Amino acid sequence: MPELSFALSDVVAGEAAAAFATHERRIRARLPDVEVRHTGGTSILGVLTSGDVDLHVRTDRESFEAARDALSELYEPIHREGWHSEGAFFAAPGSDPPVELALTATGSLDDLHHGEAWQLIAANPNLIERYNTLKRAHHGGSPEEYQTAKRAFFYDNFRR
Repeated sequence: MPELSFALSDVVAGEAAAAFATHERRIRARLPDVEVRHTGGTSILGVLTSGDVDLHVRTDRESFEAARDALSELYEPIHREGWHSEGAFFAAPGSDPPVELALTATGSLDDLHHGEAWQLIAANPNLIERYNTLKRAHHGGSPEEYQTAKRAFFYDNFRR
């Protein structure tokens, strides 16, 4: 597995915004009632990122299953072991930059992680610096160790 590499989001902001716009249009053509947000490291200037673009697709609980099925036709399902009645995950194969989606039921714990947490990071320079410190500590390291540390960061800072 390749070593992790991070760069400032400012460097990839244009590409990330274009990828977001393309995939937002694609999703809205099929699911006009969902909310689509650009989240993750590429959505906030000054944050270290691997360059992948994260989309957060939000829907009400009643529409979740239909939205999940529609996204399964548009994108490649990933992390199926983490799927549940309020969260599912997808990737856009061959996308450059890489694009991943999190579908969440509005108000769920995954909704908090993939949405509100990023809003809080964007609004708090201290959280940005702590997140960047985590990224710097894992630059060139193991993706598994980084993912474990990243989960802990979100758990420690955003659990309710």
